[in-house]
Amino acid sequence: MNPHTKPARLTQTFINSVEANGAKQRFSDHKVAGLCLRVAPGGTKTFVIRYRKPDNASAEMNIGRADVVTLEMARDRAKKHLAQVPDGHDPIEARRQAGIEARNKKMETLEALAEAFKASPGFLSKRIRTQEFYESCLRVHILPRLGTRSVKEIGRKDIASFLDEIYSEHSGPASNSARRTLSVMFSYATELELIDFNPVSAVKQRHRGGQRTRQLNDKELKRLWQALDNLEGITSDVSDMIRLCLFLPARVNEIAGMEWAELNLKERLWTVRAERMKNNKPHELPFGECCRRLLEKRRNAGAGNSSWVFPAKSGIEPMNGKVASRACNRLSKDWGCTPFGPHALRRGFTTRMAEKGVRLEILERALSHDVTGGRAIAHYDHYSYRDEKRDLMEHWEKTLLRIVQAQDFESDQDESGE
Repeated sequence: MNPHTKPARLTQTFINSVEANGAKQRFSDHKVAGLCLRVAPGGTKTFVIRYRKPDNASAEMNIGRADVVTLEMARDRAKKHLAQVPDGHDPIEARRQAGIEARNKKMETLEALAEAFKASPGFLSKRIRTQEFYESCLRVHILPRLGTRSVKEIGRKDIASFLDEIYSEHSGPASNSARRTLSVMFSYATELELIDFNPVSAVKQRHRGGQRTRQLNDKELKRLWQALDNLEGITSDVSDMIRLCLFLPARVNEIAGMEWAELNLKERLWTVRAERMKNNKPHELPFGECCRRLLEKRRNAGAGNSSWVFPAKSGIEPMNGKVASRACNRLSKDWGCTPFGPHALRRGFTTRMAEKGVRLEILERALSHDVTGGRAIAHYDHYSYRDEKRDLMEHWEKTLLRIVQAQDFESDQDESGE
């Protein structure tokens, strides 16, 4: 017998009267071998069964709190659980399997699994943009076709057929996005032991996209700049957002979510909060005089009454960067050219400044990329490179204005004494 377990003549009166003594106590039942009353240091009383597992390791399982379960109920439960132990039965493992089966029954369909996934810590810990990506793929592509299907019955053949449908009805990238979302879902299912393996891992992508290289040449940049002044059906907010994408080598969602509190217009400095950055690190980016005046114009026009430079109509959140992407897509269709988005402007900035001989580590810091030198250098180098980045951004602004021949901006800049 365990030295911490005391034999006792368990009665309901004894159970009600026994008191805590600051240490864990166990009292074994005199009628049912293996049944004990456990009294925690704080006084909580619980009925437990103690037994040997098939590998001879000792085990203890709760079968009910003594303030809820009577002694007779505890003895009945103990007899039931302990009856099969001599035959290699493990009550704890049996309870775990029963819990898994009950949970699996609730999440039998892919739609039910999706709801559980969206409430899981793994989903909620992801960036808002990633959450929206998964939710969109589920809503548009996956659940309408597979939502009512049993998770256990969806195999590689079903997934391959599904991805082929998305490829033919929508596009290759859409098919890849659906595959990525499905793979995350089935990985979650394996963690829950709903299935033994992820069937998506054995199905290849339907679209092999190469490295994105699209950027605008000088002629296209000039055409875009001029088009921003008279785009039918596109608001001045969207035009200003795209123009800022030209001035600043930031991601479109970082610009769309720009906050006045992040901006120091006098110092011409933008400091983006860490939680808004892809790498979860704060990012400091100086900007030129023309960019400052564009921001000043927006503030004076009323946007300064909001927390955001580009407030949504609701006033309670910023605009989504997708509006700029859609505008660029519409322009590329109107022009009959290769499609481009705001990221092509960021790519063009990088290429042109690299051609001008700007050091790679300065470009990487302006782009908020991990520095090529590696983690060791990044760990010890806490220099802000603000002056170097400011020189770069002023150089880029002059280069951009010369390419687009924006005489109105240049003349204003001359008058300001720059």
